[in-house]
This record gives sequence, C-alpha cells and structure tokens, in this order.
Amino acid sequence: MARYLVFDLDGAVARARLDDDLAPVTCQTLWERMLPFEGRGLPARHSGTEAGFHFDPTIVVPVENATAHLIKGDVVFIHYPHRMRHGHPEPISEVIWCYGRYNMATAPGKQEHEIGNVFATLMPGSEAFYAKSERLFTHGPLPLKVTGEIG
Repeated sequence: MARYLVFDLDGAVARARLDDDLAPVTCQTLWERMLPFEGRGLPARHSGTEAGFHFDPTIVVPVENATAHLIKGDVVFIHYPHRMRHGHPEPISEVIWCYGRYNMATAPGKQEHEIGNVFATLMPGSEAFYAKSERLFTHGPLPLKVTGEIG
C-alpha cells in the first residue's frame, strides 16, 4: 500500500507519495521520526521555486536517490552538518518541495548545488498548494502541518 505525506500550508493541502523503492531509508526514517510535524513553512530564498521546513537536526539519513537537479513536484530531504551554512552554525535537517520550474538547492553563502534525497512526489491537484508556497517568498512564513496517510 502506498504511503503519503499530507501537507497543509495555511489551508492549502497537497499529498506527496513516498517513493519507498528508491529512498527506503529516508522514507522510513522520516515517517517514524518526523511525523506529525507542526511549524512554519519557509521560503527557500537562495534556491528558486522551493519552500520547506526545518525539523529535528539529529535526523540524518544516508545518501539515496540523491540529486541536485530538482523538478517541480519533488519532495527532498537535506541535512546540513554544523557550520555548513553561512550565518547558521547549527546543524539543520529540512524537507523542501519544488513548486515551480526553477530549482537549485543552495545553502546560504556557498553558491553551489546541494545534493538532496528525493523521497516523494507531490500528486496532481496540488495547484493551490503551489500557489500558497509561492506566497512564502513575498509574505513570509505560514503555518504548516505535515501528517502521514496510508492508502
């Protein structure tokens, strides 16, 4: 049976199907240790048409199904060890999603591609979620809830 992340960004809801075949450790670790999540959806100011959220920085997974070439609909896990991001000395674990065409995960101050584990894909019908994600860049963080669903 398929597993999904359900994103609720200030009332705009989208489902992302987990890719257990290509990123099994990432999917299982985040399913068990990240969910449910409640916090803020953040703009990825240095990375183009991406948004995401930060969570428990002790969650680290091995590289699997990793790429720097992200496309609209990708849901990606990235972990930054301490002192790897300019202005952010603490470690950070984040999930980002790509809501548009121009995506290049970039850590502040590094000006180079970050490699992330693509572990889920946003499902068709996510247009309202994409539109709300785009607003993060100009309007700032919005409330975000992420839950799991089996179906």
